[in-house]
Amino acid sequence: MKTIARAAFGAALLTAAIPLSTRTAAAQNIQIDLMYTDPGRYSCELSTETCWISVVYLTDLTTPVTISVDGTVIGTPTPGTGCWCTPETAWIPPKGGRYTLTATQGSQKATKTVTIGDYNGLQGIVQRYLGIDTGSGS
Repeated sequence: MKTIARAAFGAALLTAAIPLSTRTAAAQNIQIDLMYTDPGRYSCELSTETCWISVVYLTDLTTPVTISVDGTVIGTPTPGTGCWCTPETAWIPPKGGRYTLTATQGSQKATKTVTIGDYNGLQGIVQRYLGIDTGSGS
């Protein structure tokens, strides 16, 4: 009798746990990555240097992704169909400062705040001529 009761109790727990686990498992949201174009350069760290903004963890490979910087759209790349190609857009920060990057695809949205150093400012000079990483970038 105890064996049947334990089996019934175990089945009831398993039945209750299955809907709970499927409800709480959320799909991973899209993310913004910064791609450094040239290892010897200062892309995504200093102003006037090209920075490639890419979007990863997409679940829809047919809908374009809107990429914006401080609310201004800078590109709407479409992910590659038939491959795991990453939509990306080039961005050249005009001056040093904090920027908010946003990627939107349908109801999914990702934001990332980056600090870009001024290429001709003290931070840029220290980084370029002395090779000291001043902590700019993402």
